[in-house]
Amino acid sequence: MKQSESLSTIIHDRSHYGEHHTVAWRANGPLSWCDFNRQVDGWQQQLQSVDDSHIAIYQPAAEIFLACLWATWRMGKIAVISTNGFRDTRSLLPDLHERLAQSPLPPGFALGIDPPRGQPDAADTNSDIPALLLFTSGSSGTPTLVAKSLRQLDAELSMLESLWGESVDGSVFIRTVSHHHMYGLPFGLLWPLIRGSAFYSETIPYAESLDELASHHRITLVTSPVQLDNLPTTLNWPLLQTMTARIFSAGAALSPATAATCLGYFARQVTEIYGSTETGAVAWRQQPADDLWHCLPSVQVANSGPNNQLAICSPAVSDDPDSWLTIADTGEIHSPQLFSLQGRVDRIVKVGGKRVSLSAIENALQDHHLVAAAKVVLLPERKSRLGAVLVLTPAGNALLIDKGKNAVNAVLLHFIQDRFERIVLPRYWRYLAKMPVNAQGKVTTDALVDLFHPERQPRLPEVIAVDIIDDHQQLILRIPDNLLFFSGHFPGNPVVPGVVQLHWAIHYARQSFPELEIFLRLEAIKFQHIIQPGNIVTLRLQHPPGSGKLQFRFSSPQTQHSSGRILFEPQVSRLQETEIVHDD
Repeated sequence: MKQSESLSTIIHDRSHYGEHHTVAWRANGPLSWCDFNRQVDGWQQQLQSVDDSHIAIYQPAAEIFLACLWATWRMGKIAVISTNGFRDTRSLLPDLHERLAQSPLPPGFALGIDPPRGQPDAADTNSDIPALLLFTSGSSGTPTLVAKSLRQLDAELSMLESLWGESVDGSVFIRTVSHHHMYGLPFGLLWPLIRGSAFYSETIPYAESLDELASHHRITLVTSPVQLDNLPTTLNWPLLQTMTARIFSAGAALSPATAATCLGYFARQVTEIYGSTETGAVAWRQQPADDLWHCLPSVQVANSGPNNQLAICSPAVSDDPDSWLTIADTGEIHSPQLFSLQGRVDRIVKVGGKRVSLSAIENALQDHHLVAAAKVVLLPERKSRLGAVLVLTPAGNALLIDKGKNAVNAVLLHFIQDRFERIVLPRYWRYLAKMPVNAQGKVTTDALVDLFHPERQPRLPEVIAVDIIDDHQQLILRIPDNLLFFSGHFPGNPVVPGVVQLHWAIHYARQSFPELEIFLRLEAIKFQHIIQPGNIVTLRLQHPPGSGKLQFRFSSPQTQHSSGRILFEPQVSRLQETEIVHDD
């Protein structure tokens, strides 16, 4: 990246690219540099009357998000973004939360807000323009604020370009991760924009979409383990091997098995990125060739304190070459540019007055041949005892189905009881087909704790996109790994029960077709293929006006899961909800 190609320069230089230069690709065609600047001008006009110094931005479409961001920066204001659309920031943004709570969360917005509570010291703004504040929950689940200056963002982009710029030339950047995040934003939007490449505006919910995109563009894929773990075998892999420039993955470590699978499918290694919202990108590796992490150019890593915590020195954190940021991750330094990760120092808890490492218990459980993955959490509301969340091997699932949960509990407790004091052993156990992960592929403490509180577990899927056309509605839904109704359906192989699929069809139909009030009867139903945790499915709802009938269909790109027809009593005076009661 040339020195002149900084964010500060491009933000204010309307002639930086030619009018017809392609900034982004959308489903209906390219977005030119000229059209992008028109969008920026439109947002500036809308925000001109905003007196606040901060602008909260949430926009699902990437080119609209970037236009809002550009307008905010051109006006000399600070952008505030949150991956979850500011749903969990009551303590830091109470006024914004109240405004959004008064009406359904809009699909996208840019709103003036008062400075967030707990705002960190201003980031380095020697580049004359303030940049942004990001909300991050990390592993704790508690929202915190991180400040970023344009200078810090430029430093990270410069490192990315120096390492991989040549390899991504001529490609379109495709994201399966959110751009409201310090991975999706720099890798998926800012880097392609600043180097003159194009990005695809929509976040890709289906891996099957890669076939269509690769038939028109050479692609750079910005993704995470949650997507790479579930790649369909039916993709046009010869095409993708030819048309994929590079694959980036971040948010969590990629398993060796998934890394090997991706190498076979794409005929190229996945470039894993290690970093955080606070640090930006720190290091990279490519399994199976690399087990160790390689520092990015200009980044240094050292050990700090008795717990071998990692300390980071990076221009993406501070201009001061003597400034080091100590983080909660621990690791071993193998050379000035190579290190390995060992765990987190903040995972030491007290149970019954005894200190214990949650990571140590997890590692002990994972040593057993019945356990594929283990996570342990402290449960303050259950007398501060420990809960274990496990994914079992095929042998473990066979025992779970044959002998039941108590038998598996007993085997695992016996296996680890000599390593730990009795009081710190897990008291509560949950068995899943896969760990619950968020959009960045991270297993959060909140999601694990919620598994031990049925009232907190989701009863509805995550809505990725909604399209309403005349008499039908189409929703793209992601099935949560920790869906309440997976309990008991079935051990080791959870599926969405058919009655839950009916409930979802009715629930979402009533949002768009309020005349569908009282359920009368189910006229037809057909279940063809099961729906499982992590699946992304399309729900199509059709309601011919005045008919009182609803037709629904759950499908995936390669499969139809279920379909049916429901009859309602039309035009009645009150709404009678159909509820599913789950006995935990």
